[in-house]
Amino acid sequence: SNPTSHSSTISRPPLILGHRGASFHLPEHSLPSYRLALELGADYIEPDLVPTSDNVLIALHHVDLNLTTNVHTYNNGQFSSRARQSPFNNGEWGYYVHDFTWDELQLLSVRQRVKEWGARSEYFDNLFGIPSFAQIVSLLHDWNTRELPLIGRPSEKTGGVPGLYVELKRSQFFRDDANISLAELFLDELANHPKASELLFDHVTLCEGLRYDEYRVPPLVIQSFEGDILEYLRRRFKERWMDFVEEDALLSSLPSSPTGDDDNTDNSTVVEDDQVDHPWIPPLVLLVDSTTCQSTEFWFEVGKLHIQGLGPAKECLLPSPSDAQSGNTLYIDRAKRLASEWVAKAHSIHGLAVHPWTVRLEMESNGATGGVPAIFSSAEEELRYYFCDLKVDGVFTENIVAATTVGAEGCDDTVNEDVKSQEAAEWPQVGKGGPVCVKEERSLWFFGLSFGAIGAFIGSIMTCYLSGLLHKRGYCGGVMPDQALSPVEVITSTREDGVDDESEML
Repeated sequence: SNPTSHSSTISRPPLILGHRGASFHLPEHSLPSYRLALELGADYIEPDLVPTSDNVLIALHHVDLNLTTNVHTYNNGQFSSRARQSPFNNGEWGYYVHDFTWDELQLLSVRQRVKEWGARSEYFDNLFGIPSFAQIVSLLHDWNTRELPLIGRPSEKTGGVPGLYVELKRSQFFRDDANISLAELFLDELANHPKASELLFDHVTLCEGLRYDEYRVPPLVIQSFEGDILEYLRRRFKERWMDFVEEDALLSSLPSSPTGDDDNTDNSTVVEDDQVDHPWIPPLVLLVDSTTCQSTEFWFEVGKLHIQGLGPAKECLLPSPSDAQSGNTLYIDRAKRLASEWVAKAHSIHGLAVHPWTVRLEMESNGATGGVPAIFSSAEEELRYYFCDLKVDGVFTENIVAATTVGAEGCDDTVNEDVKSQEAAEWPQVGKGGPVCVKEERSLWFFGLSFGAIGAFIGSIMTCYLSGLLHKRGYCGGVMPDQALSPVEVITSTREDGVDDESEML
């Protein structure tokens, strides 16, 4: 089943993805913004990752520092000489992040980026620094292992502990402009962080306290607009799995793919396992802009990728601005129907989760786009459209409270409170029942096989002894046609009814 969508047999609110943290309240891509998103109940926090000149991954929305930091004014223009044009960014001027070292970036501070509506506070501008990816991983690890157990989890919240939903930002640009492989740098940082394996790849840690039928969010999800980068990461996770996962019999028994060193390596010769994907590869999500999602080649290109989800711009699922402003219900209803078919096609034909972006609280007005469309009266109404009408699997939002509230309310406003309470009671609850985990299942199987073998040995001795008494024989002969099954045969027949051999169990 697709780990980035909820099972059809389990009723739960869609995933709440904290877009760059809780960025309505605090400057995006700051540690306090991520921390607030976790406190408010986000299933994921989402950092956009870009590199420094000395190969440190940091969280920043754009390749130009000037959009969200004080780089231009810092220390009376100390870095003003760094502004330049890039031929790989349409010749635009900017303070490009990969022209700065990590030490230099720690001198800067971040500010609120979305200001066109005037609804967001600028009180926190220039109070927080730029975080590194390593700091974000540490923040999430501390939250999941040290702080979350102390405060518990809301009763309506399912999914276990929150995870990390990473975007690799403009990988091709950094390759062209600075010869930096963002994908390899990301893999290196995952391999080198002391908590990454436990936090992002250890299934036992995440399934502790969860029942077998409870939904569990994957600890790490990777998204990109560049499908070739997702394919490259999939192959490299296969080749480098020992850097992230503790070695065990199951993983070491699987074949590895041919090695490669370049992001642009042709994957046509790589032997792929399309039946059962390697369990340590994080779910991969293709981001889609509003133009690409409607192209005639889109679904054909999607079918060639080994991905688990789509992240469409919400404009892919909405009426055009002109139709929305016209108020023509015929055009609006037709657009909504096409959007529902788009999501259904992703689900039923391609087996992909759908996570649209981005829901904001502000209403669209005065030419400012990206807010609540004119066909909705509020962000809550817009969220109900995605959750209830389109049945998406999750949504990127900049206000966590609005999304979690709408998700917890459910979809049928006509259902009485008793039915709603019954539905809520049927949602899987965290912390009830024993854990059933991948590694524990393998351990239980091993011990079960061991005790089965011991039982067979003891049973054979008992059979010999009883046979000698009953038939005056000094050896273990075969069972006569009219005899009942011996203990050994009972054990053997039981095992044969279950799993044929060790390879099938693995």
